[in-house]
Amino acid sequence: MTPKPVLEVQGSVSHRGEVLRLGTWKLGQGETMLLTGGSPDLVARAFLGLEPNAEISVLGARVGSREARSVLGIAFEEFSPMPSLKVLEHLALAVRVGPPRLGKVPPFRAVLGDVDLLSVANEPAGRLDKAGRFRLSLAIMLVRLLPVWVVLAPSTFEPTVGVVERLQQAQMQGVGVVIYSDAEALRALSHQTRRLETKTAQD
Repeated sequence: MTPKPVLEVQGSVSHRGEVLRLGTWKLGQGETMLLTGGSPDLVARAFLGLEPNAEISVLGARVGSREARSVLGIAFEEFSPMPSLKVLEHLALAVRVGPPRLGKVPPFRAVLGDVDLLSVANEPAGRLDKAGRFRLSLAIMLVRLLPVWVVLAPSTFEPTVGVVERLQQAQMQGVGVVIYSDAEALRALSHQTRRLETKTAQD
C-alpha cells in the first residue's frame, strides 16, 4: 500500500547567483528523503517559503503559510532564537504554541542531552553560536512531533545516538522526514536519495 503523501515538492531556488533545482517528488508518511548537493541555506529558503519558484506543500498547505508551520518542523543553521529566553524555555514554548501531533512529548532535558545542549539549558539562547542555534532548532523539532520534519544539518554536525534513535522512532510513528546531510549516521536513515543539481548564474 502506497503511503499517504505528506509533502509535495517541485520547482527551483535562485539566490545570490546560485540556482538549485529541486526536481519533482513526493514524500509519504514514514518515508525519508535524503538531499545531497547544493547548500543548506538554499534548501532552507525553499522550505521556509521564501522562494516563489519553489512550490512546496505540506499536507496540502503551502510552506510559509500558518497552516504549513503548524505541521512542519524544521531544523536549520540560520534559526533565530529569542535572545533573552533560556534554551530550556524555548522547548516549553514550542510545545505550548504548537501542540504536538504525534505521540507523547519527550522529556525536555533528555532531548537537550541528545543534541548536546544540556549544559546550557538554563542559559539565554542569545549566547549560542551558529552550531548551537542549529542544535536548538533540532531540539524544538524533536519535541513538537509534527507530521513532517526537515533536518538541514551543517557539514560539521555529527548526530548522537539519541538523535538518530529519535528520528527512527519518528519514522515508525509515520513522520515524513527530509534530511540534508553528509553525516553517515543521518544518510543511513534514508530509503532513497535525491541529488540536487546546482549551477551558478554565469553557467
